[in-house]
Amino acid sequence: MKAVRIHQFGPTEEVLQYEEVPTPTAGPGELLVKVEAASLNRADLSLRKGTYRVDPKDLPMIPGREFAGTVVTVGAEVSGFKPGQRVVAHPAKGGYAEYAVTKASLARPVPSGVDAAVAAAIPTVFLTAWFALIEDGKIQSGDQVLVQAGGSGVGTAAIQIAKHLGARVITTAGTDEKCQRLLALGADGAVNYSAKDFRQEVKRLTAGRGVDIVLEMIGGEVYHRSLEVLAPGGRLVSIGGAAGPIPDPPPTLTGGRKATRFSITNYLNAHPEAFKQLDFFLDMVRQKKFQVVIDRAFPLAETRAAQRYLEGRSHFGKIVLTM
Repeated sequence: MKAVRIHQFGPTEEVLQYEEVPTPTAGPGELLVKVEAASLNRADLSLRKGTYRVDPKDLPMIPGREFAGTVVTVGAEVSGFKPGQRVVAHPAKGGYAEYAVTKASLARPVPSGVDAAVAAAIPTVFLTAWFALIEDGKIQSGDQVLVQAGGSGVGTAAIQIAKHLGARVITTAGTDEKCQRLLALGADGAVNYSAKDFRQEVKRLTAGRGVDIVLEMIGGEVYHRSLEVLAPGGRLVSIGGAAGPIPDPPPTLTGGRKATRFSITNYLNAHPEAFKQLDFFLDMVRQKKFQVVIDRAFPLAETRAAQRYLEGRSHFGKIVLTM
């Protein structure tokens, strides 16, 4: 089969090698899936660079933390799945390939009416946004929420989830065009941070009070400035530092405010049953109550271009690979 592998870590997409590799087999508790689409995530970039949960001794390896396709074979001790069934999986690696193996516990059935590219783009961003807002953000109906980087995959998911849960949502993006698209997606306010200071705009949009929750994924100065717009009792939830470092441990704040750091990988490792929440999102997408925003699809052979596009940060929504 064709796959993209990393033989050594490196700062650019040139380390990604498109090559012929043996087709894997499903062991006990596993499924072999014929992959139709795989989703790109920023964690893929960190993995490629050697800064994300992979030891050099585990190379070469196939990246791709989530994918969708059709079950080919079902390993021993697996129930609830059968060959020919459409599934989406979130095994943390292996998705940049024509065939991939996943633990059955990390796969869910894909309902009719949801195509593979859409399904593959759901797990990381929707589960991250949901559990970050609920578990760390303690979101309640009526809360005012600031979603930084609204045009990112997590951002587009978080806006819809927060609105579904009854919150008022303000978001940020780097262009007026992106801001308009985020308003169309359901945001109540959108700030072009390239043209205006988002702190002043958030205060204006909240009558000087600030927000109850900030979902922050940029890091660096944006992280620290985001703390300034928290209302008394507000919660900042950081899910990554795409453009700068994140304080570790989070700073101690005043006025009942709190800052935390959330990792969907750590959360699912501690609460494996929470992965079934994915069924809710698949059904909401099937009913067209949630929208999965896909910017571009690249063929597997053009994975280098896909990762380069993701790093360029001009995209809006998710980027996927198709087989």
